[in-house]
Amino acid sequence: MSNFLKVALFSLFIIGIYTLYSVKIIPPITPEAPPKEEASAEPVTVEELIALGEQVYNGKGACALCHSPVAGRAPLLENAAVIAEDRMKDKNYKGKAASAEEYLYESLAEPSAFVVPGFGLAGTNDTVSPMPAVQASAIGLSEIEIKAVVAYLQHLSGVEVTVKPEGDGTPGEVKSK
Repeated sequence: MSNFLKVALFSLFIIGIYTLYSVKIIPPITPEAPPKEEASAEPVTVEELIALGEQVYNGKGACALCHSPVAGRAPLLENAAVIAEDRMKDKNYKGKAASAEEYLYESLAEPSAFVVPGFGLAGTNDTVSPMPAVQASAIGLSEIEIKAVVAYLQHLSGVEVTVKPEGDGTPGEVKSK
């Protein structure tokens, strides 16, 4: 038998053993079902609004992926509502907010209105934010979710939560002022 035929038969034998091993011995991987999105009623109380904001911040909004001490890719937000006034007075601020609440909302909807020095896209001289606009991007937050995150950031900063649920105790729209 020629060497070529011996090598070919040996290679086929090894391939057959590997195939048998991978089909019969290694257990199949069955992926879990994707998580179901929680369908929750619109927040009625300020506490529910803050709870929804925390849920969005750590979940759907994916804020904690960048805004954490470990990630270091974005500024920390523990005192975002406190320093909002100073940021609006900064010469590099390009937004239209008149209050800390409006600034926080604007920071989510139009992140390039103010870019914290050192956190802009490379080569833009801190004029373009790497953060996506949370409404238009794959994140796709609703108006209520954005306002809930604003309420959560105000709560996290230890200031008065100015975002209030609207109405007479029945689920409804959330006011921005």
